[in-house]
Amino acid sequence: MENQCPKCNGTKVVKSGILNEKQRFLCKDCNYYFTVKKLGKQIDDYYVTKALQLYLEGLSFREIERIIGVSHVTISSWIKKYNITRPPHSEFHPVYKILKQNEL
Repeated sequence: MENQCPKCNGTKVVKSGILNEKQRFLCKDCNYYFTVKKLGKQIDDYYVTKALQLYLEGLSFREIERIIGVSHVTISSWIKKYNITRPPHSEFHPVYKILKQNEL
């Protein structure tokens, strides 16, 4: 994959040192210095949807964390991001129970 200049979209790009442990580049066309942004870890939309469904069904963040394998902090941020509100508890009746190892 070849880097492109974000300013002029030029492809004449050379490495030009390291800044804050990130590789710096120089565009030979417009003399613009830039660093390439890292995308980070992407979580599949299936898991986001499933976590939100489980939250609406009444599970706690920690229970969802154990089932899906995603941090409870991440689940909390998804709920804030998508502005999800749980229905009132009087209408909700869970149809399952999470068993402990000695109950199996």
